[in-house]
Amino acid sequence: MTEESTPPESETPAVDAAQQQRDFIKARGRRNVMIALSLVAFMVLVFSITAIRLTQNVSARQDAIAAEEEAVSGDEATSEE
Repeated sequence: MTEESTPPESETPAVDAAQQQRDFIKARGRRNVMIALSLVAFMVLVFSITAIRLTQNVSARQDAIAAEEEAVSGDEATSEE
């Protein structure tokens, strides 16, 4: 009776190999998901840094333009006197 419940020895390596193949595919899928998530996180980081730096540069440029206009208007006021 015990011989019937256990698979023949010739089928056991095939079953183990099939299970190993499934486990390998699952592990590869998990690795791929982690790589994809890491790539997306890196892209978000680069985009955020770029947006912040552009905002700072636009703000600095507007301040420089305002200071230049103030200096020009101050020069015109002194030359008119």
